[in-house]
Amino acid sequence: MGLAVDDDAAAPAAAPAASANAPAVAAAAVPAMKAPVAIAPSEPPPPPPPDSEWVTAAKDRKKVPYWVMPVLLFLPVWLIMYVGTLEEPTRNEGVLYEGGVVYEENCASCHGATGGGGVGPAFTNGAIGETFADAEAHVAWVIQGSQVFSDAGLSTYGDNAKPIGGNNGALMPAFGVKLTAEELIAAVFYERIELGGLEDELPLAEAIWDKLDHGELDGELHFVEGVDGDLDGTGEVVGYFAESREVLAADEVAAE
Repeated sequence: MGLAVDDDAAAPAAAPAASANAPAVAAAAVPAMKAPVAIAPSEPPPPPPPDSEWVTAAKDRKKVPYWVMPVLLFLPVWLIMYVGTLEEPTRNEGVLYEGGVVYEENCASCHGATGGGGVGPAFTNGAIGETFADAEAHVAWVIQGSQVFSDAGLSTYGDNAKPIGGNNGALMPAFGVKLTAEELIAAVFYERIELGGLEDELPLAEAIWDKLDHGELDGELHFVEGVDGDLDGTGEVVGYFAESREVLAADEVAAE
């Protein structure tokens, strides 16, 4: 049998009305925020001491531009390269080089390694040009030597009449048989140009050397001593000097 339920008794009681003091209590629970405290301004730092005179001068001095530094670093290298272009290249071929080899082997023992003289006369300071103004006469002397001149009844040689045998009685050997025409010409021009300083004869030397290279003059030719005092018996080599001079003179006229 069921029980009767009272509707009023079963319903929950309504929530009590908010108290009139509730807001005040809530407000009291939150502490009030304080106003920020102002920070007093700090004093500015003292000014730096003034620069000394040398520091001021250094700051005011004009500075070298940055692009100049690589140029300055490269300058020594460039200078070395430039000086190298001014130096005369070492000769390792040609008439003067070959003449130096022949001179060292056959002439230096009497005339000195640098042509300064010894048993034989010196070539330096223009001395060789005073003795032989022309290369042809120099060649004839080297080919024939002192004996041929003496056999011809001569007691001197050269343009300045140097005594044969000099002050010590040394005689000039005849190299016409020992040396070929190529060796003899090279040695003579080495003595005249490299040692004697007659640089103006270099074109003649190179012209004759070129003809030798092209077979227009027999470079293997040897020369016997002059027969019966024949001082002109030096053969083809001396005559070729005159021809070469004529060719060079014609070239100079054509170039004007």
